Amino acid sequence: MIDPIEAGYIIPMLVSFGVSFGLCCLFALVPSLFLNQEHMRNDLNARQAEHKRPTPRIGGVGVILGVAVTSAIYWQRIENDLIWALVATAVVFAVGLREDLHRDMSPKVRLLAAFASASLAMILTGALLPRLGVPFLDTIVGLTFVGVLLTLLWSAGACHALNLIDGLNGLASGYSMMASVAFFVIAGMTGDYDVQFVSGVLSLALLGFFVLNWPRGYLFLGDAGAYAIGHILSWLGIILLVRNPEGAGLAVLLVLFWPVADTAFAIWRRRMLDKGTDQPDRLHFHHLVVRALRIVFGKKLKSELYNPFGALVLFPFVAAPIIAGVISWQNGLLALLFLLLFGTLFIGTYVVSMNFFRNRKFGQKDVVKAPSNRPEVRPIEVSALSGIYGEGSQSTNLQIFKRSESGNWSIASKDQKGDEITIFDKFTTDHEAWDYFNASMAKD
Repeated sequence: MIDPIEAGYIIPMLVSFGVSFGLCCLFALVPSLFLNQEHMRNDLNARQAEHKRPTPRIGGVGVILGVAVTSAIYWQRIENDLIWALVATAVVFAVGLREDLHRDMSPKVRLLAAFASASLAMILTGALLPRLGVPFLDTIVGLTFVGVLLTLLWSAGACHALNLIDGLNGLASGYSMMASVAFFVIAGMTGDYDVQFVSGVLSLALLGFFVLNWPRGYLFLGDAGAYAIGHILSWLGIILLVRNPEGAGLAVLLVLFWPVADTAFAIWRRRMLDKGTDQPDRLHFHHLVVRALRIVFGKKLKSELYNPFGALVLFPFVAAPIIAGVISWQNGLLALLFLLLFGTLFIGTYVVSMNFFRNRKFGQKDVVKAPSNRPEVRPIEVSALSGIYGEGSQSTNLQIFKRSESGNWSIASKDQKGDEITIFDKFTTDHEAWDYFNASMAKD
């Protein structure tokens, strides 16, 4: 293991932290200099939003500039392949920043930018994902077109995945710090000085943002930060694998497990629900955790604490596969077993959680019947967004449903006092119904 003090990492890491923290403070304190206030207010209405006040989302700029400035100062410490991999980050960072500032880059454009950065990194470094660490799979990965395809998916997928888990204060940056530390440890074991250097610099730049993002959420990472950090993490792993034949690609995948698993499951879930895979929802794992906390604690916690508390609850689960990846770095079969274990636990826990919420929905007798001038309520399709929700001291039993012969969604809700509200056939989608309910709760 390379000693950080002997290797002279401390000062560069502090430089990275200082640049990142200083810029993030500036962005958080004077957002009007950089951002459109209307855009920040519109963010409150996003389906996946968990925050309650307009918040600038360019914290990732501070993180990336912290890494960029430090890497530029100490560029002689970094090998050419890693330098070029970092340079390739510019494409996805620029497109993400455009979205953060102007809100005019669609998810498909951002994903294409992630593929562009991945392609540029492959061309500049000449590196492809070399192996997964399992003999049969490695034979397939060794085919050039398979290697190219997997490298593109690996890099672009990590970018997009990190952006999707950025839903709670501190979750994406906390995960990224853990992943950076994991690569710092692995690079120390392999003697890859420059990979360890960049990993350490990235972890301290992330810390400079984290202290402003968790727990209060004064600043968000934004698309520029999430996509760029995802690219850097994926290429730290690829370069380690290229340089070290004993390394297992599945071990690196364990380091990337949480965002990749959440994204893969989101794609599958949206397809099963016949929704667009690029459409946001409130059914990510972190959303379920926050809902569970609201049910368990109710009015015992202030409303604004559920968001950071949810991230805190998730951190051990995020860390577990990362630790497993470090342990199984040189053992592909062990890494495969870990992947199967964590994959099973992830899916199983998600299914149990969804069943938990379904069991707490309205029973058929709880559905408020329509007035006599309304048609009789027929068999219904119930949205997964239904459940018991708490906001401050208020707890509401909500059902979002669609009758079999109606094309629109309805709401039935009952609060702690037993007061009932039913709104029939008003909403085009269940998400629109949820947004209406959420806005009503905030107004009350």
